[in-house]
Amino acid sequence: MKNNFSYEYIRDNFNQIVCWKVDNNHYWPHFHSSIEIIYVTAGELKITLNGQVYLVKQNNFLIIPSYYIHSYATDFYSSAYICIIPLDSIPSYKSTFSKKTFANLMVENPPFEVELKHCLDSLCNITKSMNHSASENILKGYIYVFLGLLINHVGLVDITDTKMISLAQEILIYLQDNYLKPMKLVEISEHFGYSPSRFSHIFNEFFDCKLVEYINGLRCRHALELLREKNTTITNIALASGFDSTRTFYRAFQKCFGCTPNESLIKL
Repeated sequence: MKNNFSYEYIRDNFNQIVCWKVDNNHYWPHFHSSIEIIYVTAGELKITLNGQVYLVKQNNFLIIPSYYIHSYATDFYSSAYICIIPLDSIPSYKSTFSKKTFANLMVENPPFEVELKHCLDSLCNITKSMNHSASENILKGYIYVFLGLLINHVGLVDITDTKMISLAQEILIYLQDNYLKPMKLVEISEHFGYSPSRFSHIFNEFFDCKLVEYINGLRCRHALELLREKNTTITNIALASGFDSTRTFYRAFQKCFGCTPNESLIKL
């Protein structure tokens, strides 16, 4: 889809706090400048965060700081809140979060869970019933309470930048900029100064998926947008999306979306 970028330009254009509920979340590795909060209300959500896998269960929270690379997967069932907090929407905390981050990112069964859930419920519903000027201030009020409770509970520590995180971000941006072109492991690994085997190891370890799967995912989401326009052939869409054959395209599309391109046309 158009907003499924590895670096989420569209999400970084949000200037207001947003919160919503989602079932059975699946999302490709991506990052953005906003803070993201996940609260699982049922089931279990697998979140890979800067290469570390978290199994977030019912009544648990996960905090995703600015520019952390994260992806979602649901093996069986999950229901969760997602809250996006642009740093510009919390000026009192913005300077703090430029130097500090949360001491613990997983918050399991916090004693103030009822208060946190109330904040998320309110954030989800507030813009539906109030005018913009009133809702903006109330949104900020709830998010300051929410963040204050979390910070008081887990604490803050100094940010320690690592070269590996910066490399991972550069890889995602490079793939986003080039996925429509022919891409080979040898050329990509050479671009970043690694052998193919070492680069594959780094990618698999950090993103919890294979390089070819990630590239095909970008291409399939691009193809889905072209399918929605319904003004060209499947073969042309496959080639325009970076695939070298319709056979490869069909196989990748089926794996990515669980249906064939023709079946997806019926649903669109």
